[in-house]
This record gives sequence, C-alpha cells and structure tokens, in this order.
Amino acid sequence: MTHERIFQSGDEMLAAMIKETVERLEFAIATRGHASIAVAGGRFPKPLFQTLSEARLDWSKVTVTLGDDRWVGLDDDQSNEKLVRDHLFINQAQHARFVSLKTPDGSPEDAVNTVSARLRTELHWPLDIVYLGMGDDGHTASLFPSSAPEALRKGLYPEHGELVVAARPTVSPVPRISMTLPAILNARYIGIHITGHSKWSTFETAKNGTYIEEMPVRAILQQTDVPVDLWWSAENPKG
Repeated sequence: MTHERIFQSGDEMLAAMIKETVERLEFAIATRGHASIAVAGGRFPKPLFQTLSEARLDWSKVTVTLGDDRWVGLDDDQSNEKLVRDHLFINQAQHARFVSLKTPDGSPEDAVNTVSARLRTELHWPLDIVYLGMGDDGHTASLFPSSAPEALRKGLYPEHGELVVAARPTVSPVPRISMTLPAILNARYIGIHITGHSKWSTFETAKNGTYIEEMPVRAILQQTDVPVDLWWSAENPKG
C-alpha cells in the first residue's frame, strides 16, 4: 500500500522529507551501526541534497548510491553521480561513502556484472532508504516503458540475480544503467518524490492500472512487502 504525502508547498515537502530521511538514517546507525541510502537524479533532488548535507549525523557511517545513472563522463552535467558529489557530498555529508554505478567500460552492458558485484559487496542490504523519481511515462529509476522489451524484462525480472541492468530507452539521448526491480525492492523503505499536477495525474494512472511493462513504477506502487511513501507537492522547492 502506498501512503500519499501531499503538500501544496515544495518547501514544506522538502522539510518533511529531510526530517524523515534524517530520522531513518539515525535509527539505522543507532540500531545496526551503519546506514545505506539510494538516491535519484533530477530537478528536485538538488535542493534535497543541499539541505540534507547540513544534517548533523554520523555521516562516516552512511553509504550512498544511486538508483540509476546516465552512461556519461563524471564531469558531464547529465551525470547523477556528479549531482550527488557536487550537492550532497559537502558540508557535514562530505564524510559519507559513495558507491558508484559507473565503470570505465564503454557501455553499460559491459559493466552490469562488475557493478552488480560492487553493489552486492559494498552496500548493506536491505537498503535503509531508496528514493526514486517518476516520469510522465511511468518510468522509475531507468526502468523505461520505451526500452526494448527484452531489456525491460531484464530490469524487472533479472534471471541471474543482477542488481543492475543496462537501459537504452528511446526517449533518452544516452544509455543508462539502473538498479533492477528486485534490488530496489530490497529496501526497508521507498519514497517516490514528484511535483506538479502532471505528475500527480501520472501517479493516479499508474496506481489504478495493472500492466507493469506499460508503467514500470506500478511494480513499486502496487507491491505490499516494502512501505512506500508517494511524496507530492504542487510546486518545486524555492531553494
């Protein structure tokens, strides 16, 4: 069951998400000695990262990774890893540890086994928090309905336990690498953050439909094993 957390102000949603995030990370550190969080790229995470970076907690015990990334150079503004390093790994959070989805390989297809092994050994599972976005087409992470059917199936239903999958959706100018659905669902908590009325309409369509391949976010919204919060505000934060 997805819990809908609705805010008219983007700043109010941001403040509530920061509080939720810090409390969950603090609880994980206090009870297990470490915390792990997977984050998303996009427009909203930038102010989220900047504000979260100032939180006073033991960041040396926090490991951060990404739900997906574009297969571009780490100095490219399209890189989610660059977004994290520039806007989260500053202030207090500079002491956190990062696990990258990137390798020197020329394509994400060539990196799947290496990155899967890296995530398996360098992260504490289940992840304490997974934050995701959602596109107007119903994609989440880089599980796109416009990917080739075989590639999307590998992302939703990996046959050999892969934690990541290569993605080449027709709507993206660059290839991507993404956590698979089982990796995303290997979490204690999932939050999906969206803003604007168009995204709310997409969410309504997704939660009321059944065909996963048409809108992959349905696989997150409609499962019952992991608690999911849908965070929505009418506008983006002003920060």
